[in-house]
Amino acid sequence: MAMTRSSADGQQDIAEKHKEVRDWLEKIYCDDAIPQYEINERTLGILLELKCKNEERESEAQILIKDYQEKTEEYHAEGERLSRILQTVGLSTSNLSQSGNVSLRSLAKSALTLGIKDASVSSFYQAVTKLSTDSLDVEEERMHDQKTISQLFERTKATLIKVETLKRTLEQVEEEAKAIPPEMDKKIRQSGFLQNKAKEYSKQMHQLKVDLEKNGVNPSIYHQNLVKLAEDLDTLQKKIAPLKSKLDSYHNLPPTFHLQE
Repeated sequence: MAMTRSSADGQQDIAEKHKEVRDWLEKIYCDDAIPQYEINERTLGILLELKCKNEERESEAQILIKDYQEKTEEYHAEGERLSRILQTVGLSTSNLSQSGNVSLRSLAKSALTLGIKDASVSSFYQAVTKLSTDSLDVEEERMHDQKTISQLFERTKATLIKVETLKRTLEQVEEEAKAIPPEMDKKIRQSGFLQNKAKEYSKQMHQLKVDLEKNGVNPSIYHQNLVKLAEDLDTLQKKIAPLKSKLDSYHNLPPTFHLQE
């Protein structure tokens, strides 16, 4: 039941999107035939996205058209005002010299370039002042960008030097790494050989101890016991040495009188 309701909602959503797309296409193509398109979620989504973008562009175009129309009316009114002024002083565009007409057209082009509403001196002065201010701001921004670029260049240069150093170091490490495996293999083989020898000697020592015990050998003659006896003997000799020296001094004394009689 829930799946049926969800399916119905999906079909209704697609129908609403299709109607919105269809109305938009009919508005665009007017009496022309509308191209065929698939009616599915993906296609309708793409067409709706195009519809939104088209409406945004159309709105922007309408704003520009309105602005141009307003400027055209303003320039037309300014032209009529200037014509009236010229007629007041007995001049008209037909009475102006060629250089005068050229100057008038240059003035009109300058007004269009500067985007001013009229050709009055104050409007030109304000526009030129703003243009100068913008030029100074651009120059300041250009100098700031140039300084930033210079700093980035120095950092890039230092980074490249570090990269080259790291590359040389990496190459050296790679060369050393190539020599490590043979040396490691040699050491591993030596280690294995020594371990095998150690196991062999351990077995031989164990067997020798067993043989000695079977033959009734006194443990006191073992190496470690002999070393211990040698150390004890050395200690006794060190203790006896001063006593022997004292005894030797008594031997050098003259005999006593009663012993002489």
